[in-house]
Amino acid sequence: MYPDTQYKERTFFSRVFFNMTWALVLTALVAYGVASYPPFINAVMYNTGGLFILAILEVILVAFLSRRIMTMSVGAAYVGLVVFSLVNGVTLSLIFWVYALESIFTVFFAAAGLFLVMGALGYVTKTDLSAMGRFFLMSLFGIIIVSLVNIFIGSSTLMYVISFVSVLVFSGLTAYDMQYLKQMYHSTSLTPEMYEKIAIMGALRLYLDLINLFLNLLRIFGRRR
Repeated sequence: MYPDTQYKERTFFSRVFFNMTWALVLTALVAYGVASYPPFINAVMYNTGGLFILAILEVILVAFLSRRIMTMSVGAAYVGLVVFSLVNGVTLSLIFWVYALESIFTVFFAAAGLFLVMGALGYVTKTDLSAMGRFFLMSLFGIIIVSLVNIFIGSSTLMYVISFVSVLVFSGLTAYDMQYLKQMYHSTSLTPEMYEKIAIMGALRLYLDLINLFLNLLRIFGRRR
């Protein structure tokens, strides 16, 4: 790889991680701010409908952005990422009432460490991870279905099994997404606008990988209040 190409690739990934970082910071600030307003938390925690609406809204936003981000204007794509980060912050505010604060920070740094290791593996490996990515995506659909069933069953054992499997799945998806972004960057003749859109799309995918690693590790190892 030529030095100029390496520099441009590093610049591209710097943009991806910059977008991912501010989205995470925005989510964290909203989550902590909402958690500091007890009336809202109480209303949501004791209202299954409220939680369901938030969850459905997040799924719709992710599905919409994943399908449309490359056809939007850059400004609209950034707005979409901001809106999703805000909504996810509201949803994640509940963890501050369920888990001890020091446990949240400890598990997040553990999740970030795992994310970095798997991301680096996906970036440097010469092995094609496409088949693995498809397998983990199918596994993700299975996890969603089993999780929906467990809402009605209410099995704590099944919840732990789902969380352990989810950690494996999102670890694999982190490696796959890093390789996918690298391949997409090199296989596409990037205009400045396409460059920005791919960086936003990459930020969203990696954001979701890290958040899901964090939440599932928190369910397994988090210390409740």
